[in-house]
Amino acid sequence: MKRFFDQSKKIILVIGDISMLYLALYLALMARYGEAFTQEIWDDHFFPFTISFVMWVAIFYVAGLYERRTATNNYAFYSSVVTTVATALVATVVLFYLIPAFGITPKTNLIAMGMIFFVLFLAWRHGYNILIRSPHLLHPTMFIGSNKEMHGVIEHVRAHPQLGYHAAMVVKHPHDAQELIDLIQEYDIDTLVYAEGEKESGTAENVSKILYALLPLGITIVDLPTFYARVTNKIPVSIIGEVWFFENLIESEKGFFEIEKRAFDAACAFLGSIITLPFLPLIALLIRIDSAGPVFYTQLRTGKNGMPFRLVKFRTMVENAEQSGVQWTQAKDARITKIGRLLRKTRIDELPQFWNVLKGDMSFVGPRPERPEFVAKLEREIPHYQMRHLVKPGLTGWAQIHQPLGGASVSDSIEKLQYDLYYIKNRTFIIDIDILAKTVLVILRREGR
Repeated sequence: MKRFFDQSKKIILVIGDISMLYLALYLALMARYGEAFTQEIWDDHFFPFTISFVMWVAIFYVAGLYERRTATNNYAFYSSVVTTVATALVATVVLFYLIPAFGITPKTNLIAMGMIFFVLFLAWRHGYNILIRSPHLLHPTMFIGSNKEMHGVIEHVRAHPQLGYHAAMVVKHPHDAQELIDLIQEYDIDTLVYAEGEKESGTAENVSKILYALLPLGITIVDLPTFYARVTNKIPVSIIGEVWFFENLIESEKGFFEIEKRAFDAACAFLGSIITLPFLPLIALLIRIDSAGPVFYTQLRTGKNGMPFRLVKFRTMVENAEQSGVQWTQAKDARITKIGRLLRKTRIDELPQFWNVLKGDMSFVGPRPERPEFVAKLEREIPHYQMRHLVKPGLTGWAQIHQPLGGASVSDSIEKLQYDLYYIKNRTFIIDIDILAKTVLVILRREGR
């Protein structure tokens, strides 16, 4: 039951949301037409609203309403629901009036449907968010280890039961296999998370040998880095070693994906350049009116395999912004011009990087490229930092949709590296599309930069 529910959560949510949409439409039409409501009226509305409902589900997906982390009854969730439903309603109005062939004037019906759906959706999702916290659907989990990362992931699981795990038992230093067997049976454990290398002083058996003896029990046994990635969407750089990279970053397995990705990048960069070309003179004019200096700004960045390249951007800072030396851009950096701040918030300053993508220096999706001066510093202070250069840098990335408000510091760079490594390990075409779609949401919310 638990395994089936784990694998079906998103499907259940999508089916539930679609059911609420059709129910809301039916109730709205019933309320509008009363006894005059006929099968013909339903048929007239069914197809155009079905098209719009596909768009609604896509908007819900981009807004993160199908992610485990958002399945909690708090202010952030309800606020997200309000803005997402409002966005979907506006998008539907635009759709219906752009396609008059649908043959309906949906203003009243759409507003009624939207209001009814909002109530139904809140009730349905509120109940679902309670259900997934049910102890019967959580995996009783044993954690073996005592390092900082283990404590952190335990607290994360306890704070987010919607992830599907219950921290039932923590064993810092197991003495032998029988001790764990007794605890597993007592607490009905079905998942065990262990930190490699944990060893009780003076004990002959290390954790690996103890875990080997537990295999016949049939429980899920997973190492800490894997579990950490599963519940946080990032890789803990402080507890992985060189072997992890050999086992998880095998480039030969990504060969076809890289070809597919390059074709997608080239086609979209060319198309994007054509579409945005008419707007470039206006952007250039605004930059020149706002402050003296060139329209474009080039900067040396570190690319794939550590190779430097020239990144092109619209200038967003005052001229000679770094006359006192190289420095990170801060949240309210005084060097940023008024127009520059708008360009950054909307990511318009990145449009010239279509050229970098066409040249092959960059991809649409990948770790954001850093300056060589910062890379040298971060490689000295952060373990495995150079591994983010195993792939091409991108216009946006996994870190940018999960940490859009991150500032510029070593600690923030560690956090971003952990997201970057997760992307490098798990990158697929589907994940790239997911990142691009959710980047749109980050831009619309004007988060970060």
